[in-house]
Amino acid sequence: MSGEEVVKERVTPSKTKLWGASIAWIVVYGALIGVTSLIPIFPYVGGGGFLPLCVVFEAMAPLILGPAGIISAFIGGVIGMFIMPAAFPLGLLDVFLTGTLPAITVALTIRDDKLWYITVPVFAIIGIFFTIFPYHWPGAAAGLEANPPEPMYSLLAAWYWVPWLIIEASPLGRKLVPQWALEAGKKRYWGVFIAVISGMMIWWMPWAITYWYLLKYPIALAIATFIAYSWWVPALSVIITIITIPIIEGLRRSGLPKIPWAIW
Repeated sequence: MSGEEVVKERVTPSKTKLWGASIAWIVVYGALIGVTSLIPIFPYVGGGGFLPLCVVFEAMAPLILGPAGIISAFIGGVIGMFIMPAAFPLGLLDVFLTGTLPAITVALTIRDDKLWYITVPVFAIIGIFFTIFPYHWPGAAAGLEANPPEPMYSLLAAWYWVPWLIIEASPLGRKLVPQWALEAGKKRYWGVFIAVISGMMIWWMPWAITYWYLLKYPIALAIATFIAYSWWVPALSVIITIITIPIIEGLRRSGLPKIPWAIW
């Protein structure tokens, strides 16, 4: 057997790739996510920690690496938990909430043309649960304040899920956004932005209510959190889009093998 044949036998796609993405890429991108957890970009309302820059790169991960980006986000979350505990105060739970969930929700929105039957019901369940939990239920039974002011509370909650659920259930989310994300020019910016903001607004809900429940946020503090993030998450989505497009364009022109379900 020649040396070339030995190399081909040792380096097989099954050993070097996962869902079409190089394992080396997955690990390196995960390390990038872990390192960027050292950089704060927004403090927790009420104190006690901060959201790190790695959230930006987690949301970008499925756009660059396809489904394998979720694995990168998880790896980065584990690294971040050890090197910057203030960004992951809930430990392993935050590896999922802060470290992995942004990649999952954006992966669902960017491929809503294929995954709408998962995206739409999951987003609806999250939205309804978010409106009820934890103050309407379990409320006082869990040691929390009960009966938040209505209809203000539900209207504030609706901003985080109703518009984005409508988009994902409509032809805009199910057809146009995934199509625009693959096209050049302004349509790509719009496609990526709509997918990212839809995914990030939905991500914020389980992330927020977990903290409210575990740390026994008073209702007034939860409402302050509603207001603070109502502009911050959209602003973050703009930043993610601006960073993502040049990277995607560079990868598209690089001649590297295309990763399935990535948008380059």
